[in-house]
Amino acid sequence: MVKRYINKKHLKYVSDLPCSIATHFRYRVDGGSQETYSVPTPCKNTVQAHHLLKPINSTRGVGRKASDKDVIPLCIYHHNMLHRMGNEFKFFTEVTNNKYFGQILAQQLWLSSPHYEEKEI
Repeated sequence: MVKRYINKKHLKYVSDLPCSIATHFRYRVDGGSQETYSVPTPCKNTVQAHHLLKPINSTRGVGRKASDKDVIPLCIYHHNMLHRMGNEFKFFTEVTNNKYFGQILAQQLWLSSPHYEEKEI
């Protein structure tokens, strides 16, 4: 069995980002000086690093979550909503109109992380 990749610094980096659902709907007005939302968002301030249920860089198993490469930032509200729905692809399709939203974002965050390819901790 392959050991799950763990990188606490990357988890901290991701959890310090804003909720990815709110960010998805954000747009800038007035030349980028003011941020506003194109749709109302019920986001809560606390953001958690959500380990993907359908990971792209790792595998899951019974009682085994995805590696720390496969995480995205979600506020508590959206994180709970996703787990209540139980189907990650369905959640992202309904919320962002792209079932691969989480996988694409996790890949982008991992490749741009200041802790990319660090040895596990």
